[in-house]
Amino acid sequence: MFVSHPLLKENVVEEREYQKNIAESCLKGNTLVVLPTGLGKTIIAILVMVEIFEKKGGKILFLAPTKPLVEQHARSIEKLTKLQKVIKFTGEVSKSKRKEMAKDAHVIVATPQVIQNDIISGDLNPEDFTLIIFDEAHRAVGNYAYVYIAREYRKRRKDHLILGITASPGGNEEKIMEIIENLGIENVEIRTEEDRDVRPYVKGFKIRWVELPMPEELKELHAALKELYNGIIDELRKFGLFVTLRRVTRGDILRAQQEVQSSIQDGKSGYYQAAMLLTQAIKVDYALEYLETQGFEACYSYLEKIIQEGNTRGGSKAARNLIRDERFIKVVKLAREIGERRESIENPKLDALKIIIRKELASNPDSRIIVFTHFRETAILVTRVLNELEEVRAARFVGQASRGEEDKGLKQKEQVEIIEKFKRGEYNVLVATSVAEEGLDIPATDMVIFYEPVPSEIRSIQRRGRTGRARIGKVVILTTKGTRDMAYLFSSRSKEKRMKNELLWLRMLLKDKLRGKEQRSIFSEKTKMQERKEITPRKGQLTLIDFENEKPKLYVDHREFRSEVVKLLSESFVIVPQALSVGDYLISPRLIVERKTTSDFLESIKDGRLFSQLVEMRKNYEVPILIIEGENLFERGFHENSIYGALASIIGDYRIPVIFTRNERETAKLIEFLAKRENASKDDVPVRKEKRAMSDEERQRYIVESLPNISARLSKRLLEHFGSVRNVINAEVGELIQVKGIGRRTAEEIYEIVNKKYKKS
Repeated sequence: MFVSHPLLKENVVEEREYQKNIAESCLKGNTLVVLPTGLGKTIIAILVMVEIFEKKGGKILFLAPTKPLVEQHARSIEKLTKLQKVIKFTGEVSKSKRKEMAKDAHVIVATPQVIQNDIISGDLNPEDFTLIIFDEAHRAVGNYAYVYIAREYRKRRKDHLILGITASPGGNEEKIMEIIENLGIENVEIRTEEDRDVRPYVKGFKIRWVELPMPEELKELHAALKELYNGIIDELRKFGLFVTLRRVTRGDILRAQQEVQSSIQDGKSGYYQAAMLLTQAIKVDYALEYLETQGFEACYSYLEKIIQEGNTRGGSKAARNLIRDERFIKVVKLAREIGERRESIENPKLDALKIIIRKELASNPDSRIIVFTHFRETAILVTRVLNELEEVRAARFVGQASRGEEDKGLKQKEQVEIIEKFKRGEYNVLVATSVAEEGLDIPATDMVIFYEPVPSEIRSIQRRGRTGRARIGKVVILTTKGTRDMAYLFSSRSKEKRMKNELLWLRMLLKDKLRGKEQRSIFSEKTKMQERKEITPRKGQLTLIDFENEKPKLYVDHREFRSEVVKLLSESFVIVPQALSVGDYLISPRLIVERKTTSDFLESIKDGRLFSQLVEMRKNYEVPILIIEGENLFERGFHENSIYGALASIIGDYRIPVIFTRNERETAKLIEFLAKRENASKDDVPVRKEKRAMSDEERQRYIVESLPNISARLSKRLLEHFGSVRNVINAEVGELIQVKGIGRRTAEEIYEIVNKKYKKS
C-alpha cells in the first residue's frame, strides 16, 4: 500500500499507520515529533508539506543544520513529490543570488544561519512561509539560529505552522521545555519502538559492550598523569574550590572557571593563579582522556603539543608553567621512553576493532560498517590501520574544516560522494566523527562501532540509529576497563533511560495541558500580506502598517551577522549588511562602533590588528567608540600590565572611548541607544565614508608616524622636541636618541631611511 496525494508521485511513499496519524496531528498546530532514527521523520515532514502546499500555497521552508542534510532533504523532496521549484540555500550561495532565487520558490531547503541572516537584512520575509520545518529540532536552544527564525515567524504570521522533528530532544525536562518554548509547540507526537503502531516497522539492534584492559606498559604513565592532575586540583582547593572529596570532572572545572572569573572581576588579584591552574587542569585532563579512550599515540601527540605551546613566545602562561612542573617532566620522560618502544605496545581497541570487522565481513561480505570516533586524529589512525586489512575498504568521514596537512576537511560534494560510494559498496567501512551522527541517509548499515562511549544520550541514540533500519543491526561499544570509558557508558545509559521517562511524562503532561485549549486556525487566518492588500487608503493617507514598518536603518558589517547582537538589534532597526572597511556598526556620518569580544581584543593586541584599526577609525570618524564585550579579559595568559597599557594607549593616545559590556544583550542595548540618540533627525547615513580632512597637528603626526618603529606616542614626543616635521627629518642620530623612547637602533633606522637615495624599482 502506498500513500496517494495529488502532490506525491505515485507508488513512492509506503503507507505506514503511525506516519499518517502523526502527519494528520501536525496539521492542527505547531508540533514536535520525536521518533526513533530510521522510522521516517522526513516522510512525515513531506506528508505535512504537500498537504499545506495544496491547501494554502505560499512557500515552505525546510531547515537542516548541515549542508549534507540540506542536499539529502532536497533530493528526497524532488524524488517523492511533484513540487517543481525546490531550491537549496547554504553559505555557498551568494546573498544577491538567494534573494532572486527565493522569489519564485515553492520549497526552500536551507541551513539556518543563511536564513537568519536574510531575515535580519530584510531579504527574506518570514510571513511568506506557510510552513517551517526544523530538522534536528533538539538544536532549538540557546542562541542557535533556529530560535531566532521561529520567534520571528511566530511574531509576524498569525497562522504560522511549525514542525520540529528529532530522534532525541534531550534527557532533562528543562531542555525539553526550552525547545517547546522556543518553537512555540502546541502539540507533541512521541513514538517509541514499543508503541503499537510503530512495532511492526522496527527491526531493532543488538548491543554488545567490549571491555578491554589497559596495557601494562601504559599504567605507569596513567598513574603519573593522575598524580599530576590530582596535585593541581589539591592546589586549587586552597582557593576554596572543589570542597568535596569526590573526583573532580571537567564540568566541575568549567564551572569553577566562572567562579574564579567573578572573583577576578571583584578585584581579587590572587585568583589569577587559580585561573592559570584551572587551565592546566583541563590540559592534563585531556591528556588523560586521550590515553584512556584513544591509546598511547593520541596521548603522546597531545603532550608534544603542550610542550610546543609552552616553548612558543605567544604560548599561554598555563602551558609555560606546566612544562616546567617536575610532575609534568616526569610524565613526558615516561611517555618518551614508551615512545621508543611503541612498536611492541598493543593498542587493545585497534586490535579488537580489526577482529570485530574481519569477523563481520567474513560472515557477510556485503556488510556496511560505521566506526564512530570522538577525535579526528583517531579517525586518521583507524582509517589507515583498517585499510591495511585485505577485505576492508575504509573511508574517513569528517567535517569541512581542515586542521593541518594530514587532517584535511571534506567539502560538501566530497561528503556526498563518500556516502554514495558507501551505499554502492565501493567503501564498506566509514570511519566517522560526529558529523555522521545526525540524519544522514545510510539505510544499509549493518553494524555501528563506538570506538569510545559518549556521555551524551542524544549522540548515543543518533550513532545507534545509523543501523537496524532494513534489518536487525549490531552495535558494539569499545571500552577500556577502569577508565572514564565506563563512566561515559553508564552516564549515557542513565540519561537515555531518564529521557525516555521524561518523554512519556511529557506526552501525558502536554496532552493534559492542551486538552480543551482553543486551537489556532491554521487554514483560515488571513496573513498580514492578505490584510495589507485589502486596505485601500485614500491617496496620501498613512495607514497603521506604514508606521509599523518605519524602522530606522542600521549599517552593520556582514561579519557581525553571527552574533546575537545583530539579532537583538533587528527588533528595532532595519539591518543593512555592508562590507565596512572600518568598524562594525555605522551609527551616523560621524559615529562608528568597533565591537570586540574579550578574546578577540586580546588576539588583536597580539597580532597587531588593533591599533591599525583604531588609527583608521580615528582618521575617518569624529566619534569612534570601542566596545569590549565579555567578562574574562584577564584570563588568557596575557600579563595584566600589557592589557592596561593597551587600554591606556587607546584612551590617551588615540582618544577613543572604551566601553565594557558583560554580554551581547548589553552591547545591543548600548548600540540601540547610541543610534536612537544620534539619528534623531533620520538622515541617511553615507556608507561610503569620504575621509575627513585632518587637522594640521594630525597631518604632522601622521607623517612622523610613517617613520620606522614610531608609534602615535613617539611621533608626538618627536614633534614636541624638534618643533616641526622638517627638524625631525633633518635630525642626526645623536639628536634623535635624546628623545625619550628612541633607542640608537630606531634612530639609526630613521636616519638611514630619510637619507637613503631613492631607487625606482
